[in-house]
Amino acid sequence: MRVLLIEDSEADRARIVAQLREAMPEAQVEQWPACERGRPPRDFYWRRYDALLLSDAPCGEDGLDWLRGFHAASSDLPPTLILAGAGGEDHAVRAVKAGAADFLRKAEITGTRLAIALREALLDVAEAYNPADTQTRSQPLDISTIGLPARKDAVRVRGYKILRQIGEGGMAKVYLAEREETRLQLVLKVLDRTVLNDEQFLERFRRECRIISKIQNEHVVAIYDHGVSDDCAFLAMEYFGGGDLKARIGRGLSSMEALKVLMQLAKALDAVHAAGVIHRDIKPQNVMFREGNRLALVDFGLAKEVDGRSSITHAGLVLATPLYMSPEQYEQARQDERSDLYSVGVILYEMLTGKLPFTASNAPALAYQHVNAPVPRLPQRLAGYQGIVDRLMAKRPEDRFQSARELFAYIAH
Repeated sequence: MRVLLIEDSEADRARIVAQLREAMPEAQVEQWPACERGRPPRDFYWRRYDALLLSDAPCGEDGLDWLRGFHAASSDLPPTLILAGAGGEDHAVRAVKAGAADFLRKAEITGTRLAIALREALLDVAEAYNPADTQTRSQPLDISTIGLPARKDAVRVRGYKILRQIGEGGMAKVYLAEREETRLQLVLKVLDRTVLNDEQFLERFRRECRIISKIQNEHVVAIYDHGVSDDCAFLAMEYFGGGDLKARIGRGLSSMEALKVLMQLAKALDAVHAAGVIHRDIKPQNVMFREGNRLALVDFGLAKEVDGRSSITHAGLVLATPLYMSPEQYEQARQDERSDLYSVGVILYEMLTGKLPFTASNAPALAYQHVNAPVPRLPQRLAGYQGIVDRLMAKRPEDRFQSARELFAYIAH
């Protein structure tokens, strides 16, 4: 890996180079003292580097202004990590808008942390989505680490071998399975036999299959097969080795990690909404990650198809997860894409703080808070994100971001 380090402090340069070489012995670091050499010229050959480490104040100037200039002059700029001497979370937001892949405070840098940030930045650039990739896997999964052994009386689905049980809900069981014809390991969602005579439930199932098949986007779960027979109804879909967002929140996310997830969520919902679909059950458990950090939305069981001229209302929305429901859902009022964005706001608050914005011991009290209570304030260190949270969680849809695309543009520019 070839890295360019633009930093004036000789002591900081020496420390960062030593830390990086210890964590990544293969790294080749070129040092660029900004005050001695000035700003790299417009025709600078960026392709010789795999990554750029850029001080936030090169020679006393604004490093983000340098970064914007680099982007304007060249399309070959490598992934850039901003090294900050100070600055709060609002600085991190500005760094992302300027095109940075990550934001690290110099005082908090370790070799391991720097190596992880660099590898993630390179992965984000190198990982081009190909739908065919979800149909193959370079090596079999270590199934002993996934879920629990399947019971001997586990359901049988023709053409599939049940390997492990990885989940169970009120109306379905979820298995790790293997398609016998191709040996592809995947997730098999099997509806409880008791619902096969419930035409309304089966219609929801058919609609979920149809909606997912319709969207065909990197940020939506890929499905391989589905069917309904006298014995069962099933949905075969990709397995996500990176787990779900709920687990990542439980382990703790940095504000930059939260911002990166938010950007992917915005892209995901832009694709879903462009297909004329409202998800209606956006929550961390329904945000899954492939190996690496590329996310995809799952569980479209409550999703609704709409046309461009109408919103929707439906009496069954209490089926969604109350902790993440929008005021419109609680009031069973007209909804559109902005209802999903409210749920994203709740998730953003939770990613940043590790806590939900509203909790209560009963559903009516929780509903009252979502409909009436002001959005909680973030801690002072996270104040730079308050404006985004406020707009996402505004009580009136017209006061929110008006689309997922608008949200993404706000973060990225």
